[in-house]
Amino acid sequence: MSTIYDSGSPELYKVPLRILDHRVFVNGEIEAFLENFEVRRNDSEVEKLFQVTETVGSLKYDLSRCSATGSGSGAENLAQLDTEVTHLLDGVNALLAKAKVERTASTRLQEARLAREQRRAEFLTNLEHGYRRIDNSFEEKEEEIAELYSDLQLKLNIAK
Repeated sequence: MSTIYDSGSPELYKVPLRILDHRVFVNGEIEAFLENFEVRRNDSEVEKLFQVTETVGSLKYDLSRCSATGSGSGAENLAQLDTEVTHLLDGVNALLAKAKVERTASTRLQEARLAREQRRAEFLTNLEHGYRRIDNSFEEKEEEIAELYSDLQLKLNIAK
């Protein structure tokens, strides 16, 4: 019994591997997911920090206004709250400053990205080469079939 692998073509041995190897696709999807996740997450976190800053700032303003009009132990409590809110606002501003700092990727991560990009480029080159081979093979077969039909027409004396 003859199988597809008996023809001796080394390309046929690669067919199952090429069909079942989804690493390139999966790596691309993972990259896209991480990019979207990092961008969306970063944007929402920064937006929340700005909202907290606005809230704390308005509280500080309201507390300072209340402490200016208040008297007695309530004024002392308001003054204490005012200092605590000021410290909170300073902490939020420091956190915002840290969030704005661009983080650079580690060398290992950069090397991995470069390697993935090279593998992707190699895959695309191989894919393009495969497409060209298929196109060439198709054109050759087309020419062979045209010759066979013209020979058949000559042998059967069929006018074109």
